[in-house]
Amino acid sequence: MTELDTLLDEVFVGQERLTRDELQRHALASGVGSETAMAIDGLPEGEYTFDEVQAAISQARGLPAATDGGIPAVQLDDLTLRRELGNLHRTRHDTFLHGSDQALRKHTERTDEMEAEYLRRQPEREIDDERLRSGARARAGQLA
Repeated sequence: MTELDTLLDEVFVGQERLTRDELQRHALASGVGSETAMAIDGLPEGEYTFDEVQAAISQARGLPAATDGGIPAVQLDDLTLRRELGNLHRTRHDTFLHGSDQALRKHTERTDEMEAEYLRRQPEREIDDERLRSGARARAGQLA
């Protein structure tokens, strides 16, 4: 996730629309870098949904509007993929409890994409026996 994506995920929790001024205040308070701050400052005055902010900033940068909120998982190196998965898993609970329907839908889509790519790359990943049913039974002192 980019710094902008992280900021938007945080500020749109429980919000459907925010004004440019509200976005600027959140950016300033969170101490984002100058590139992100300038992107938000460049938005025309008005109210925005999560997707509208992303589209407007992409358009201002001369990029096609992002449809998935980030770089496709298949294009990420292994370290970045793991880091992005960690970020998604850390933010899932708050998004589920407080995010707009749109934010929750985007979060779910992105998580699904990242997890599928990880599993594709790691088909023989190490499985912890404690995470299996037999491991849970053994911890509880039950027979397998």
